[in-house]
Amino acid sequence: LKTDATKISFDFVSSTWIQESNTVDFIVDGKLEAVYRVDTASNGHIEHTMAAGMKKVIICLPCVTPFGIKNFTLNGKFKTVKSKGQRVLILGDSITHGGGPLMSSAAYVNMLAMKSGYEVVGQGIAGYRYEPREPMMVADGFNPDKVVVFMGTNYYEADHIERGYDYAKAVFEYYDKLVMLYPDTPILCVTPLWRNNGVDWERFNWCIATIKRAVARYERIKLLDGLDIVPHADELFADKIHPNAYGSTFIASAIERALKEI
Repeated sequence: LKTDATKISFDFVSSTWIQESNTVDFIVDGKLEAVYRVDTASNGHIEHTMAAGMKKVIICLPCVTPFGIKNFTLNGKFKTVKSKGQRVLILGDSITHGGGPLMSSAAYVNMLAMKSGYEVVGQGIAGYRYEPREPMMVADGFNPDKVVVFMGTNYYEADHIERGYDYAKAVFEYYDKLVMLYPDTPILCVTPLWRNNGVDWERFNWCIATIKRAVARYERIKLLDGLDIVPHADELFADKIHPNAYGSTFIASAIERALKEI
């Protein structure tokens, strides 16, 4: 929003699933001004003071925990800032969910929204996999202009086949159903990122190649190779799997460029 207020306050309630990335961040005129950490309390109050004068304020809410606000007040005039017309739905796993960075404004989904001005909905679920038998995580009432799918890094191990999960079958069926669900919508597929947690690279590369084969059948689906997005350095990852705040900047920039081309 744009406002001349000097104080914004609200009450909040959150679930008990607390992670380090669960913060409320205030970005004022493009600068990160405050980070309020949501700790173990399931409810609380946040009050943020700002300098006088008209300014653009972005409030990033926690990505990982369910989070609600009420009693939102500010001591000045305000108007909402409209998006630039593009509505983007991102379907993904814990990286899209916001795991990795230590603050919500550093999650790549929020970075993408702030950088591009698009209206972005991140439908990320930690541990999610290509699973066509389950709902496609479509946001209720949100009709996207473009769809991004960023999955495949979970359940890639060969032993999951023995437990009844056929990776290749699930990937092919997933995209078959997705193109039926969005028959006229451009789709961007982002393959898994580099990781350094003792991964079986022969198997992991096979999984990435499987995703590429599945999307190659559809001209409307464009591919973004995840191995080319974040440099292959442990220092860009929080746990050798999930990109940290710096690593997330590479994802946001790469997806923003790719979205402009589809």
